[in-house]
Amino acid sequence: MKKVLVFFFVFHSIIAICQDRIYYLEGTLGKSKIYMKIEVYKDNQETSLTATYFYQNSLKDIQLKGAKNDSYTFYFKPNDVITEKFYLKKDTKDQFQGLWYNSAGKQFPVQLQPIDFSNYKSNLDGRYADDKLNLVKCKFLEFKKQKTTSYKNKEFVWYSEKHCESDFFRLGNNFSDKNKAVINPILEKIHIENTLDQLNCTSSFEYSEGKGIEGNSTINFLNQNLLGFQISNAWDCGGAHPDFGSSSYLIDLNNGKNYEIDDILAFDKSVTTEKGSDFSSFSKYRSTFFAPKLLAVLNSVEYFVKPKDESDPCDYTNEEYWDFPSWNFTEQGIEFTPIFARVERSCEEPFLAPFEKLKKYKNPKFPYNLE
Repeated sequence: MKKVLVFFFVFHSIIAICQDRIYYLEGTLGKSKIYMKIEVYKDNQETSLTATYFYQNSLKDIQLKGAKNDSYTFYFKPNDVITEKFYLKKDTKDQFQGLWYNSAGKQFPVQLQPIDFSNYKSNLDGRYADDKLNLVKCKFLEFKKQKTTSYKNKEFVWYSEKHCESDFFRLGNNFSDKNKAVINPILEKIHIENTLDQLNCTSSFEYSEGKGIEGNSTINFLNQNLLGFQISNAWDCGGAHPDFGSSSYLIDLNNGKNYEIDDILAFDKSVTTEKGSDFSSFSKYRSTFFAPKLLAVLNSVEYFVKPKDESDPCDYTNEEYWDFPSWNFTEQGIEFTPIFARVERSCEEPFLAPFEKLKKYKNPKFPYNLE
């Protein structure tokens, strides 16, 4: 997983070097308000264009391919059939004007100007803030209460978002006012990020229906200090390889801190988190101490056996599959899911390490008992 992330950032760094210009635009297509990002790349004297746009009343991305001659031409071409096309010209003030056509021959005027981002504020960070169109989308998100559930006699209120399939929860009325004031803004931010992922899940092959990411959120742990939950997703946003994965959280109800697995467990005094050190130190700790000791704990419960058939990829005795596992904090203990290559993802399943087996590895800095 980490190798994939490193490649992702290196790849995008290379793209950034070749990138000539990004235009963030807002305006009208006929009577409809739209927002658009135009990316211009130059490589060996050749210019290539891509664009993404969305309607204010939809917020779902539409990916366009482009070409530049005396004008900027963009088109959407699912299944090799052009369903819509833009012809735009840019003036010296970076304003774009032109026409939009659909496959039926209907046309509408298009007028676009640079976005004034002072009108779009949010608390996004990281990759969500990097794409400035997310700042725009945040302004128009609408969350609506759907249902109330109970976990360990505590109330959780679930919300959906108007423009796409995106459900998530907040703390309900029988949590303390302090807990709600600290935690609900964190939960709302997670819901916003999940919603942006859904709205951005699109391709040049088909129009987005706002449901390319199928998932669910489950609350797995709760006491007076900690809330543990997991978000599991399967996504198909175009391309040849749909995928799936999960993210787990263990949030301190008192201060909002989200504990990473290395904040919770320390298999050696050299323990470090990915955020707290350089990647080489983090990787060395994971491969040298984390993986073999975690495998030993799990093996004392599961009694893994190396597959006799060499073609069987599901070898849970291999330490390499346990250096960067996904994890899930539950009432019985911590579930760990090994990480396999994409072609072997069917081998990924969770295995429970009971708290009793993990107590001696509790990170001294983790302020709570494992129970």
